[in-house]
Amino acid sequence: MKKFIYLISPQKIDEKFYDDLTKVLQVKNVCFFQLRLKQIRKDKLIKIAKRIKRITQKYKVKFIINDRSDVSKIVMADGC
Repeated sequence: MKKFIYLISPQKIDEKFYDDLTKVLQVKNVCFFQLRLKQIRKDKLIKIAKRIKRITQKYKVKFIINDRSDVSKIVMADGC
């Protein structure tokens, strides 16, 4: 049975997070990344999601956005 890693974002994302995410995804065992941010404005969520989408796409990791199908469609995430 093949094993994989499903990552879930922290509740707060700062600038350092993007570099950390890149380093983790380089390991190649991660199959999914879920963006799970609550209590955040839609425009800020879209900005964060677009940046994460570029990173996950580069490493062929499926990008899931929690509870926000509208944002998922805007950034063309792999699921909601």
